[in-house]
Amino acid sequence: MDHDSVPLDLPGPSSHKIADVRQAYVKITRRGLDVMGEKIAHDPAYRSNESGHFAWDVSLLIRAACQTWRVTGEPHHLQQAVSWAQHVMERTDEALGVVNWRGRSGPVWSAGPRYTAGTTTLGTIGGVPIHAQGAADSLILERPSATTARLHAIREGQRVWSLPEASLLPGDALFLPDLLALRSSVHSVLIRGLPSPIDLTSLRAGEFPLEPQFAAHIVHTGMIARALIAAAEELEAAERGTISAEATADDLFSAAERALLSHDDEIRTRAGQPWYITPEDFPGRRLGLELPHNHVVDAATSFLLIGRRQGDKGLRDLGASLTRRFLREVDAYDSGVIRHPWYYYPVDSDIFFGVARENPMVEREVRAVTRGEDSSHATMRVRALTEWKAIDDRLVSDETLASVALSFRRFFMANKNGVATLKWLPEDDTREPALGRSDTFTGAWGSLVRWDSSIKRRINSMAYRHPPTTIFGATVLSAAEIVAMNTDIATYASSGRSVLE
Repeated sequence: MDHDSVPLDLPGPSSHKIADVRQAYVKITRRGLDVMGEKIAHDPAYRSNESGHFAWDVSLLIRAACQTWRVTGEPHHLQQAVSWAQHVMERTDEALGVVNWRGRSGPVWSAGPRYTAGTTTLGTIGGVPIHAQGAADSLILERPSATTARLHAIREGQRVWSLPEASLLPGDALFLPDLLALRSSVHSVLIRGLPSPIDLTSLRAGEFPLEPQFAAHIVHTGMIARALIAAAEELEAAERGTISAEATADDLFSAAERALLSHDDEIRTRAGQPWYITPEDFPGRRLGLELPHNHVVDAATSFLLIGRRQGDKGLRDLGASLTRRFLREVDAYDSGVIRHPWYYYPVDSDIFFGVARENPMVEREVRAVTRGEDSSHATMRVRALTEWKAIDDRLVSDETLASVALSFRRFFMANKNGVATLKWLPEDDTREPALGRSDTFTGAWGSLVRWDSSIKRRINSMAYRHPPTTIFGATVLSAAEIVAMNTDIATYASSGRSVLE
């Protein structure tokens, strides 16, 4: 999770006891909402999603405010949620005049250079421009020999990524475009637009500034849509006159639906299973392949909720189908087929096994990516999982949730000198535990208490040992979920309301 955290100066709980944790985290949640509310109101970075703040901060803060309203019954928090939802709804690309990499503007929230690769032209060969994309400010092309090149990505004056010496001859094993695709990562570079393997030896050395590009990422759209729906549900359920709001529940639901449907061309259906892929020309950090689980879960939840509200079977079925890959992996784990249910990419996807293909030419060979889900993004998935159960009990069984709870304890929980913490990756048995890196936003796992009562003790231990010293959207939502867990209130938005004593 990329984020810009804000210092928090509140003390943590005086002990790991339920009453002490709840008291401290009520204060942490309220302070977090107020501090971040000031950022939303006055910081120019929160007037669009250019730096990802609508997704990774505001959407999670909306959900945290909804949760706090449900726990405390204080209208101020419902007002926060609805006001922030309206703030986001009114600032789509269409409203702000933001144009994406294809020259279009829509009812979505595009991100800029922090999440979207910039573009440059390295040269022209036979009238064909050789484009390069990178998540950086500029690219440096070096020419160690007549037939080889090196590339470096530069951000804020520093080299953030480098490619070893690659061949510029199309018949060689280390042909530059192929090697770039094999090493695709956060800061890596890709060459776009080649019609076929061609001789690139005419490329000249130099530094090439990258022109920023904008794009709507489905993970951002899903997160924002889910938050708008949460605020809409709470607004609709509240008594008339509880707060003052210009936006209606219908407005918020409509904005969420329009945004999600803008990504329809990114869905592919194989063997009856819809899933989102990265468009082949997308200026992102990933190749034109299927997206990881955490990018899709909030979109699945949103389609389920919109379909239920509208009585639209098509949207309900789409949302349900998007849940099945994760659910099948939990079943595969229970059957002993896979080691754990927390792989980053679906285990039946092309990218999990690796790809060899002819088109697009610059992605002819892609290495298998079998890494596990990191413990920060796993919170998105478990949060969605318990929501799917609450939306439609037929989707997720009690046995599945009990298994997921056990897998949390088995694969993410760790202990360092008697202190509870998390590992970063589930299959990593050798690295040091995170010790604060992600154990300050574990509240989502509290939704599993019904299926594993020991989780409450474990989360309260981490809440006591690792209170947040800096905050952003995920930590504030986690704090709200810890309060809800310790007040015996389900964290799912439509599962009832009870006022904190």
